[in-house]
Amino acid sequence: MKKMLSVLLVLCCIFTMCFTTSCAAQGIEEENNTVIVLTIGNPVMTVNGSTAEIDPGRGTAPVIENDRTLIPVRSLIETMGGTVGWNEETQTAILTYGEDEIRLTLNIATAYFNDQAQTLDVAPVSINDRTMLPIRFISESFEFAVEWNGDAQTVTITKNAEKEDTTSQPAVDNPADTQENTQSQAIVVHFSATGNTKALAQTIAQAADADLWEIIPQEPYTTEDLNYNNDDCRANIEMKDETSRPAISETIENIETYDTIFLGYPIWWGTMPRIINTFLETYDLSGKTILPFCTSGGSGISASVSAIKSACPNADVKEGLRGTSSTTAEQAKEWMTENGYENNETNETSQISEERKIRLSWEDKEVIIAMENNKTADDFISKLPMTVVFEDYNNTEKIAYLDNELVKDEEAAGCQPEPGTFALYAPWGNLALFYQNWSYSDDLVPLGSIESGAEYVEFLEGTIYAEIY
Repeated sequence: MKKMLSVLLVLCCIFTMCFTTSCAAQGIEEENNTVIVLTIGNPVMTVNGSTAEIDPGRGTAPVIENDRTLIPVRSLIETMGGTVGWNEETQTAILTYGEDEIRLTLNIATAYFNDQAQTLDVAPVSINDRTMLPIRFISESFEFAVEWNGDAQTVTITKNAEKEDTTSQPAVDNPADTQENTQSQAIVVHFSATGNTKALAQTIAQAADADLWEIIPQEPYTTEDLNYNNDDCRANIEMKDETSRPAISETIENIETYDTIFLGYPIWWGTMPRIINTFLETYDLSGKTILPFCTSGGSGISASVSAIKSACPNADVKEGLRGTSSTTAEQAKEWMTENGYENNETNETSQISEERKIRLSWEDKEVIIAMENNKTADDFISKLPMTVVFEDYNNTEKIAYLDNELVKDEEAAGCQPEPGTFALYAPWGNLALFYQNWSYSDDLVPLGSIESGAEYVEFLEGTIYAEIY
C-alpha cells in the first residue's frame, strides 16, 4: 500500500538568532496564546492574526513535495519562544524550548528529546540548505498542537495555553499507601520511556479522578537501549522475541480493589512494549474494565488493543485512545464517556457507547461492528444509513468505495489488520473489511472491529446495507 501523506518541517539553516536565550525564556512565560497558521505556497504566516514573513527576505513558503508537506521550523520555534542552533561539525540541529531540548542529525533516524532516543519515521535530510524534520515529533515533544486542513491547505500550530503543569499533579507511587484516604475505584497504570506517556497518564488520572501508578522496569532503559537503528539494541531484541517479559521493579499490592484500569504505553513496533505483557500476566484482571491509551509518533493503537484482549480474555477491554502529552482533560473525559466510564463528577449513561455500533446486512445475514473512537469513524457514522458495494481484494479483505471521501484522522492512522478489522485505506478512500491477517500500514485508519458475524465476511459480495445498530 502506498505511504500516507507525511507532514514534515523545514528547518531553515540560517543561524543568526532572532531571539536571545533570555528573550526566549521570557517569551515562554508571556506568549501564552500563540497560534501560527501557514498556507502551502504562501511565504507569509499569521501569528495570532498578524502577518509576518516566514523567512524574511528569502521568500520561503510551505510546499508539498513527493506527498510531503514541508514548513520552515526556525520561525515556528522562535515565534513560540524557543531557540534553534546548529552544530556544523556533527550536522546536528538543536531545538530548545523552555527546559526541553531536541537534537536531530542529518540522515540519521534517531532523534533525542532530553537525551532520550526516539526513532523518527523519516531521517532528516537536507534539501536546498533546509533540513527536513517530522512535525509530529517536534510538536508532541514541545507540547504544541498541530492541525492540517486539506481543503484550505493550511497547517495550524498552537501553543497550548490551557495545558496544566503536570509536574504539580501528585502521583501515587504506591496506591496501597493511600487507599484508605480515597474513594477511587480506578487506577491509571502506565509505562513511559521518554516522558510523553507519563504526561498523558497524569492528565487522564486527573480527568478520571483515579490513582496513578508507573510501571518502572527493574532494569531501566538507557539511551542505547532505545536506539532503534541498532538491531541489537535492547528494545529491538525484546520486540523481536514474543516471549520476552522485562521485569517490573514493584507490584500493586491491592489491585483487587480497582474495578477500572487505564493502561498506558508508547507504541513500539506497531504494538505495546513487552513490559506491558509482563504487567498483564502478573495479575488476574478477570472482570475488570481496561481502557488502553498510548502515545505514538505514527502508529495507531488498534493492534495493541487486540493484543490486550488476547492477553485478558475475561476482562472488558474498551476502545483505545491515542493521545499526546498535549491531550487535554476534556478530550480524555470525552473518550471515557464514550466508553461508559463514570467518575464522581459525571453521571453519563452508556448510550453513546451503544450508538458506536453499526450493522452490515444482506439477504438473511448481518455483521455487527463496534466502532472506534476517532474522527474517521465519526464521519462514517454521520453518513449512515447507506448502501455500499463490496468486492474481494487480494484474498484478504472485502473493499468498497464511497461516494464521498471520509475525513482522515491522522492521530488514529496506523493499523495491523487481523480477521474482523474494519478500516479505511486512506490513499484510495476505500473501506476494508478484513477476513485474513495482513501487514501493518500507516495508511489504514481503524474504523472498528467485528463483534458478531465474522464468519460471513469471506463470502460477503455485492450490495450491502449499512446502518447504526
